[in-house]
Amino acid sequence: MAQPDRRGGEPVPTHPLAVVSNREPYIHSRSADGSVAWSPTTGGVSVALDALMRERGGVWIAHGAGDADRLAVDDHDRVRVPPDAPAYDLRRIWLTDAEEHHYYEGFANEGLWPLCHVAHVKPVFRAEDWRVYQDINRRFAHTVHVELPDFPAPVFVQDYHLTLVPRFLRNLRPDARIALFWHIPFPHPDRLRICPYRREILEGLADCDLLAFQLERDRRNFLAAARAELGAKANGSGLQVGDRAMAVCAVPIGVDFDRIQTVTRSPTFAAEQGKLRRELRIDTALVGIGVDRLDYTKGIPERLSALDALFTRWPGLNRQLTFVQIAVPSRSTLGSYAAVEADIDRRVAAFNARHAREDGVGPIRYRKSALRMRRLAALYRLADLCIVSSLHDGMNLVAKEFVAAREDLGGVLVLSELAGAAQELTEAVIINPYDVEGFADGLQLALDMPAEERQRRMRALRRVVAGRDVFRWATEILEELENLDPRALPPAPGRLPGKR
Repeated sequence: MAQPDRRGGEPVPTHPLAVVSNREPYIHSRSADGSVAWSPTTGGVSVALDALMRERGGVWIAHGAGDADRLAVDDHDRVRVPPDAPAYDLRRIWLTDAEEHHYYEGFANEGLWPLCHVAHVKPVFRAEDWRVYQDINRRFAHTVHVELPDFPAPVFVQDYHLTLVPRFLRNLRPDARIALFWHIPFPHPDRLRICPYRREILEGLADCDLLAFQLERDRRNFLAAARAELGAKANGSGLQVGDRAMAVCAVPIGVDFDRIQTVTRSPTFAAEQGKLRRELRIDTALVGIGVDRLDYTKGIPERLSALDALFTRWPGLNRQLTFVQIAVPSRSTLGSYAAVEADIDRRVAAFNARHAREDGVGPIRYRKSALRMRRLAALYRLADLCIVSSLHDGMNLVAKEFVAAREDLGGVLVLSELAGAAQELTEAVIINPYDVEGFADGLQLALDMPAEERQRRMRALRRVVAGRDVFRWATEILEELENLDPRALPPAPGRLPGKR
């Protein structure tokens, strides 16, 4: 049974949900005075899934990484979240430093992450990392088995950290209904062959009832790899793997459009914008922004090169434009991440020295910290242009958040053609981040764009983002999972399983 969605869209199933992810949606940490404080974790995926869980209820199973996380849970390692308006259970799993090093930093982020992203960082695979990765995936699966809210509750596994959970859980709960969403690009079969454990990973994914990707490109890559490595048989839009049928689809993730609208319509929103302008010392008529994790896939050095070309060709722009770069530190213990962070630090300093105004102030305001949604939406609304210059991305929700925040129809999105979001947000100014001069041309086009053209493009972008928000994304996957007959072969191409 399903109830109507309160936004008037597709019905939302009433069953609670088990979400399984490496990253937790809320983190508890010690304050300077010794008290325990909480905060939401950053990143579009966490925000999107938290919105889903606040609607559905159930349990979210994740690694407890905060230094006060253990103080917040009960005797069963559970805590109700969000802390200020409890709606679902967060069940934390504990990892030792060594386990986190091998499972998360090692196999997931030195192996699978660069394998899946064409960003010219060599994947590294170590036997010990793989052993611990298997152990942690097995632990997650056992916890799901224990915590599953009720018999028909779907299990929604997230991403490349947990590729083996479906197989281990299937052994414990043969009747479980399992979906996994792969948030990042899925590599071409030729590239996947770099991984010595590719068969085991594919077998783990093949124990899903439904496997979903961001883009059709990624879905095709998985199908080709499963046929080549597992001898799977294509059947309609899915696969027959041994005696089991699985559905494989492409369903791009969205953002919580309504929640962002609520933030931007707040009576205090204009004051928040003014406060942010003062804090960032923005005293120019034009504002550009970039909001990223500090990751080599995000194209921040390429962005700085394009901005350098723009400021060089446009004398006096340093008195007209301030560029705000929010860069959230990530995986900084890994050499490849430390190197890109150091490179960006050097580039920003050199840029500001080269393009400083007469008073010595450079055009870039560089902040290495995350912003909560209220402040992030205020930053989005301040911007005349937002740059998303990914070298390779599954989606990139910053692009969609920026559009959702622009109810005023202002601002221009400058978007890399190598980000998954470019497949949907075609009214953005599309650039190639590797083409410095072409990238600079795109920035100049955005700044010179007449108001009528900006509004036309933003209106079209907002129709796309509002039409596929996080709830439609989740509902499309989970309704089909719940309606899927596991004995039936996947349907004909062109629609998700179960669609009529």
